Amino acid sequence: MYTVDASVWVNGFDQRESGHETSRQVLELLRAQAIPIFEPMLVLAEVAGAISRTRQDPARAEAFAITLGQLPNVTLLPLDEALGQQALALAAQHGLRGADAVYAAVAQQAGCTLISLDNEHLTRLAGLISVQTPEVALAELIVVPDEDTDTTSC
Repeated sequence: MYTVDASVWVNGFDQRESGHETSRQVLELLRAQAIPIFEPMLVLAEVAGAISRTRQDPARAEAFAITLGQLPNVTLLPLDEALGQQALALAAQHGLRGADAVYAAVAQQAGCTLISLDNEHLTRLAGLISVQTPEVALAELIVVPDEDTDTTSC
């Protein structure tokens, strides 16, 4: 199970960004393998805002965010009091920005690995929750067939 930071969704969307192909591949594998993704509801606004700002295309930004929220393997979690308190503690104890703390709290609460391009996630949460770059996640998600289980040969 995973939580995917908005930075990865936006990176996977925007072909002009460095690392785009890796993020796109990770997101595609998560979808194709129907791996559960737990996201804060906040991801929709963050993704729509980032895409709208960089692409100057509000309709496309909104459509992408809506589609993200409707993916069958994505569960959106509301920022209720318990999650808010957990994010507050993570922000205070680890010096995280508010939105970054919300993603960390979702990952922690759901027992997920957080996939992020955010250096603060990668450095400040080490040892607390599992945080991976898209490159590391991609390496784990790519399944290489085992030669011993190959049933195509006699």
